[in-house]
Amino acid sequence: MKNIRIVKTLAIAAISSLTFIAGASQANGWGYYERANAPYFPDRSSFDHTGIDHRGPDVFQQPEAGSNIDARQQRQMERIMNGLRSGELTRHEARDLIREQRKIEQMQRYYLADGRLSRDEWLQLDRRLDQAAQDIRAEKRDADWR
Repeated sequence: MKNIRIVKTLAIAAISSLTFIAGASQANGWGYYERANAPYFPDRSSFDHTGIDHRGPDVFQQPEAGSNIDARQQRQMERIMNGLRSGELTRHEARDLIREQRKIEQMQRYYLADGRLSRDEWLQLDRRLDQAAQDIRAEKRDADWR
């Protein structure tokens, strides 16, 4: 009887500690993107765009297509951070907009996995960035103030 109680206690302790560890590993501090010296996409540094042929198989005449997308994303992240600082965006709105930027970044990485950015892929990324810009504009102009 005593051994069963000890085993149950140890099992509960192990499960609860694993739960806490899993929760801590998934946690992301809110101030992560507000660091002035940190880039907005800190994990991008391991992904080098220099050797990538952005023309694609149909020789899309946009040699700086990848850098153009990167620059637009950077400007959009700056708009989000400025809106957060000024109070035009709430914390939750900024979180959702940043999540949208992350999805665009994931899509770009997926498209560039083969080393090329085709015309259709570039156009799809361009449309997603246009939609993100509209979302930022709409969220900044609504009546939600922090």
